[in-house]
Amino acid sequence: MSEIVGLLGPWAIVDILIISAIIYQIMSLIRGTKAAQVLTGILVILGTFLFSSVVPLTTVNWVMGKFYSSFLVIIVILFQDELRNALSRIGKKPIVSASEGQTPSRIIEEVAKSAISLASKNTGALIVFERNILLSRFIAVGTTIDGVVSKELLMSIFQTTSPIHDGAVIIQNGKIAAAGCFLPLAKSDGHSAIPGGTRHRAAVGISLETDALVILVSEEKGTVSLVADGHIYPKQTTEQIKVKLSQLMRIDSKASHESNLKTVFERLGRWRG
Repeated sequence: MSEIVGLLGPWAIVDILIISAIIYQIMSLIRGTKAAQVLTGILVILGTFLFSSVVPLTTVNWVMGKFYSSFLVIIVILFQDELRNALSRIGKKPIVSASEGQTPSRIIEEVAKSAISLASKNTGALIVFERNILLSRFIAVGTTIDGVVSKELLMSIFQTTSPIHDGAVIIQNGKIAAAGCFLPLAKSDGHSAIPGGTRHRAAVGISLETDALVILVSEEKGTVSLVADGHIYPKQTTEQIKVKLSQLMRIDSKASHESNLKTVFERLGRWRG
């Protein structure tokens, strides 16, 4: 091992570290999104191409060669949103940074109290926490708030007389970035029907497309649910919301260094029901 290191000059080591960092950031960006599935398919195709180069599969190699020549163009087309977000993430701060004297625990407490209060009045709401994947494109179509997270502000946003109560609130960098944001709707199929209406489909949709955490308040049932990775964890109390969000935020900070979200969803699995 020391002989190999000796052969590498200092610039070669820097080169390797830069490439490693780029690959790490790309994997962090697409983790938990549909782009990860697309990338898996591309890797399978590339693996097939390499295999056809080793064994005498002339036709397969020819077809794969045609695909390989357009590989960069295909990548840009498929990942245009992700590439745009990757550039905008340079220098991005942690997901729940303190804002104007507010600690992360204070932000979570304000959200939890708001959700329970809204549920008691059968007022529907969607409160989205941005994590590693930027939600800028959803914030852009909403109404800019850029306000301190507080129960009073959240309650006023989701009042039925408010023109932006139907959309979602997105919390970014410890502040309410925007309200009235429209989220992608998850599609129900015969095997996995989504309970509830449009609000539930929106909560599941954004959690599938990104790694966001969502607090969902059901207008019909008057209950509060936590939504993550496409799963709805219903009937949460104030203390449960505070504990679970706090745990997820701490795990998310650790996972950003370890590139591993398995622990998060193992814990969520134990909370189901």
